[in-house]
This record gives sequence, structure tokens and C-alpha cells, in this order.
Amino acid sequence: MPYPETIQQQLEQVWRSPDMPVLDKLRKTQFVAHSIPLTADESTRPGEPLISQSPRTIAIHESLQRFMGPDLAGKTALDLGCLEGGLSFELRRAGLTVLGVEGRAENYERCLLIRHYYRALGGLEFAHSDVREFRPARTFDAVVCSGLLYHLDDPAAYIGELGRLTSPGGMLYLDTHVAPEDACLASSEYHAWLSGLKTGTAGGIAIRYREYSEDISLPESSIGNTYSVWMDLNSHLELMFDAGFNRIFELHGYFGAGEQELKQRYCRRYFVALKGTHPPMPQ
Repeated sequence: MPYPETIQQQLEQVWRSPDMPVLDKLRKTQFVAHSIPLTADESTRPGEPLISQSPRTIAIHESLQRFMGPDLAGKTALDLGCLEGGLSFELRRAGLTVLGVEGRAENYERCLLIRHYYRALGGLEFAHSDVREFRPARTFDAVVCSGLLYHLDDPAAYIGELGRLTSPGGMLYLDTHVAPEDACLASSEYHAWLSGLKTGTAGGIAIRYREYSEDISLPESSIGNTYSVWMDLNSHLELMFDAGFNRIFELHGYFGAGEQELKQRYCRRYFVALKGTHPPMPQ
């Protein structure tokens, strides 16, 4: 990803002349998910690949370039369930003005450390909130919902909220678990925690789903709900269309050999949805 030159220069200035008290605090803080660069040679997770090298990050960057253009200055992004702020940092590094939302206090504190360390960069803010209670008055050009939707007990309603949060002409990046069909359940890594397929409706739309047992003691589990809902592929698509996204692309090609086998094993799908950017297809 070719980062904007001015932002890269600002980052390199921070790396050359870091705020040592903040850097020392970051060195002593245990990050459990995101390897964020701190200097040219250090990161928040020593020995781990940087978040910039993650297939997910590369997919987001390439989608932004393809659908929003090479110059992202002046565009806004919302990173929902941002954990330790790694993707939020990468979105800012790409040129957007970013708001990350995180519900866990310990993760939020790490986000604030990253924001303070890179305060010279500006344009990177965080909010401490359960995403289900987060109701900003404004919308965003790019919304990132990565590894979040499948932790909710009402993901169908939240897809509607994703539509509200995305500006007209904006882009949603969604990566989530999708309920496997019965024929694929046994090969799923999560089969022991998934219920049988169930059916229901959401806003008049028929949905199919499985319930997933959550262990809320884990640091990357749901917040408050002891089970979550994984919907099938068609339910996700129909709900996104209903939320105002009229072009939806499923991403492939970011995980190398055996990608489809991995996606089936982990029941994972990656989508880019565009809101109201094209007229509907003729019937």
C-alpha cells in the first residue's frame, strides 16, 4: 500500500524522535491482537507481523483505493469494535480521518496510548462504547465492521445500523462468520458451539441462522450476551441490500493457497458493500 507521502513523513518523524515516556509505557503494555509499529524496528507485539501486512488490512486498503480513489484526504472512516486500534491506525495512515469505537476498557486504554503517541499525526480518535449503544449524529465515508457482527445476538438489526452509519456513496467493509450449511457443519472449526439451523424474519426479510455459544470471559468474545447469531450467506446479502447497499462484492485472493478450504473451515466471508452508488438493475 503506497501511503500518502506527508503522512509517512510524519510517522517517520515520530519514529526518529519518539516521545520516550509514552514509548516506554507502550513497551510495557501487553497488546494481545494488533502489532502496530512504534519505531522503524519496534511494534506493540514484538516478533509478530505488523498489522499493515495482514491480509485483512491489505484487502481494506485495496478496496478503499478501488472504490474511493487514490486520494483519501478529507474522507472519514468508522472502525467498529476496533480492539487495540490497529486497523484505525492503518486507516489514518491511508489518509482518512478516523473514529474507532471499542467497548472493552482495557482495549480502549491501549487505543488512547496509540493516539497519544501519534498525536502529531492528528485525525485519529477513539470512543469508549458498546457499538450497539453508539449512535453518532453523523455518517462516514468508510465503515469497517471486522470481526464484530458474529458476536452480536441481533446482527440482522445491526446491518441496518451499518447502512445508517455509511454515507451515500460510501463503502462498508464487512468480514464475519457465516452460518455453514448442514453439509459443511462437521468440517467447521466451530461445529461444537453452533446450534442447528433456525429460521426467522427481520424487518420482513426471511433469515436463516445458527446460534453460537459465547465464552464471555475471553478477551475477544461478545460483551454481555452469552450467545450470538451467525446468519447464512443469503441472509447477509438480503439485509445489506435492504440497508441501502446496492452493490456487494465478496473478496477472494488475499489468503494464498487453500483459501477456500480455510474459509469453509472457519466459516468466514469478506464483503465490500457500496451504498447507493449505482442505479438499480432493470427488472
